[in-house]
Amino acid sequence: MPDPTKDVHQKFAEVLEALGTNAYQLSKQVGLNSPDKYYKIEKGQVKPSYDTIAEIVALYPQVNVNYYFKDGVPMLEEPMTSQKATPRKLPEVAALRIKHLEQRVAMLEAQNQELTAQLLR
Repeated sequence: MPDPTKDVHQKFAEVLEALGTNAYQLSKQVGLNSPDKYYKIEKGQVKPSYDTIAEIVALYPQVNVNYYFKDGVPMLEEPMTSQKATPRKLPEVAALRIKHLEQRVAMLEAQNQELTAQLLR
């Protein structure tokens, strides 16, 4: 039974544990030089951003993104078949990251156009 008192930091740490990875390994998989970002999340010093959660889901598609935001939902979309989860390959992750960034750029461009139009009125 899920504990409704868990915060996003605890859930973040649980996901890493369930995946058989840690902050250091995750930082290397996403191409960061330092694991500080993930350590700070685990320790409750900062909240994970949308991009951080998207990185995890891109690497490990079995992670249920709703687990971070809702109580009573399963952590993983599909049962783990082995003790350690297999991350996606780097080119696959890069392609997903590029798609995500392209969507954000399009959204920001639309917001920029809307704000520009409001200023010109």
